[in-house]
Amino acid sequence: MNTIKSILILATATLFAGSAYAGAGANVNACINLPTKPAKPMTVSVTAGGAGTHCMNDSGNNASFTVSSAGVTCTAVGYVEAKASSTKGDLCATDSSNWPLAYSIINTSFSGGTQSGWSGGGSRNSIDLQSQSKGTVVCGSDSVCNSTSWNWDHGTQGPLYIIFQPQSQ
Repeated sequence: MNTIKSILILATATLFAGSAYAGAGANVNACINLPTKPAKPMTVSVTAGGAGTHCMNDSGNNASFTVSSAGVTCTAVGYVEAKASSTKGDLCATDSSNWPLAYSIINTSFSGGTQSGWSGGGSRNSIDLQSQSKGTVVCGSDSVCNSTSWNWDHGTQGPLYIIFQPQSQ
């Protein structure tokens, strides 16, 4: 009987230990919005994470994509997740979770980025853009919205669309 009880306690502790580190998380897309079709296709390079990343479990991936039409064009940068607990001597249970995203359009002067704060409390997660390039917004779809913050249900993974508008700069 004690063996079964010990196994159940260990299984329960293991289950909760795995979820203790998880914070707000979402599948993130980086987007460029152009008001007119470019004269020739443009290559966009996206840097996910890097300098400025703090208290994040997952930081997504760098990506590149081609923009050849007016409107919003996106690429997935992957899953991004805040770290909500302290381990290995960090203070992530109380520190802010920060994640940067930057872009540059190859062979042009257009580049920019944003730092973002991630949090999850109760039944909602949130992202708040900080120090973002002019015109940058975060939305729940690839349609341009007018928001520098976004909320989504805890336990879901977005998606989020960070839309850069280079010609607003």
